[in-house]
Amino acid sequence: MNSFADRTKRRLRDELLDAAQEAVVTGGYDGLRMAEVARRTGVSRQTVYNEFGDKWGLLEAVAARETERFLLDVNTALAEQSDPIDGLRAAVERALTLAGENPLVKAALSQPGSDQASQLLTTRGQQVLELAHLRLDAHVREHWPEVPAEDATSCVDVALRVVISHIVTPGPPPAAVADQLARVLSPFLAQKSGLAESRRLHV
Repeated sequence: MNSFADRTKRRLRDELLDAAQEAVVTGGYDGLRMAEVARRTGVSRQTVYNEFGDKWGLLEAVAARETERFLLDVNTALAEQSDPIDGLRAAVERALTLAGENPLVKAALSQPGSDQASQLLTTRGQQVLELAHLRLDAHVREHWPEVPAEDATSCVDVALRVVISHIVTPGPPPAAVADQLARVLSPFLAQKSGLAESRRLHV
């Protein structure tokens, strides 16, 4: 069981992240100030620095928490489909739809300082990418056991990079992107999972 001190520390961290996220959503990366986050949560500025290191560390922590929340919905879309190809299509569409509606993503790409914040999805996006890959890969391996683990990992990697690319530079509607990716990867998934043979037997 977590101690009272652990629960208090976790609650304070969540409050700091809430304040930081609100600052980014309203003012972009330029509007994120360690002193303002401290003021909003009633702690010293040094406390914020001790917890996150610096402004970029604070932004990364905000992004990591939002990514975890984001992935809960995407994992649900995957789990609702027993067929790997349908699951891929549903997950990509859900991810792009959520990203298009997410205030934090919008702020990172359009608010003042977006040239800095958007790096979380581009040149400095390794943390977000690795977190998303870890969570999705584990989910896919559990729910698509008929797909070999290495091949499932490859599909997750391709899908994630396509999704991030379309988040940063929006293109066709989410459903269209999902259909395109499913068409490209479906022959590979069907072959690797044995779905192609299974479908032929049921024709």
